[in-house]
Amino acid sequence: MAVNMLMTADGKVSGPHHPSLESTPRQTMDPMSAFGSRRDHNRLLRIRATMDAIICGRGTIESGPIDLGTGGRRYESMRAACGLEIHPRKIIVSGSGSLSPDCKVFQNKKAPTLIATTTAGKQLLKATFHLKPWVEVRSFGKEFVDLRKLIAWLHEHWNMRRMVLEGGGKLNDAMFRANLVDEIFLTVAPLVYGGTRHSTMSDGKGFTSLPQAASFECTEYHCCDGEMFSTFRKKHTPRP
Repeated sequence: MAVNMLMTADGKVSGPHHPSLESTPRQTMDPMSAFGSRRDHNRLLRIRATMDAIICGRGTIESGPIDLGTGGRRYESMRAACGLEIHPRKIIVSGSGSLSPDCKVFQNKKAPTLIATTTAGKQLLKATFHLKPWVEVRSFGKEFVDLRKLIAWLHEHWNMRRMVLEGGGKLNDAMFRANLVDEIFLTVAPLVYGGTRHSTMSDGKGFTSLPQAASFECTEYHCCDGEMFSTFRKKHTPRP
């Protein structure tokens, strides 16, 4: 699995945290989501064009009119050339099951969408999404979403081999701690946002010590118009 993120020079990827049990999708983009360039957005679409599926959490799809789409015919042609389905499948992770059917991603019927949730979340979501047959709801744990079970299910039942994770920070963190991330596509914008209430690329519990941290090595980078585009791959420690 790959993670694709855009962040400021001080590591911010979105605006202030707004913890809430209610699902309230924005009708316009979070201003902090607009600090990347057109070049970065095109890179995002090119990365999506090589993936079987896109994974993200509740906060991402509620940050604006997000549809996790292909980007148009150019990128659909790229997908066809790679032997992929024209429209990538979509996986939304929500342990609480607090998701609004009004989110734009759920209006797109062109590709199957899976909501990965918990036992309690499934009961709530089944009632919410029963009129959207293209949206499947599945439980992958009683109290929290078991991400390893989710990825195994996607491999077995949907034949998903390459997937890109697009946030948010807590979901990214859980994927890193589950050792499920093999690659990172990272864009750094020449901005400093500051503050302590803003999301970073990997929030949540984190690792308890530096030796346990997920380790990657930079395999490619270049700068253009002030932005830095880089790729990192998981660093494999040789066995003794």
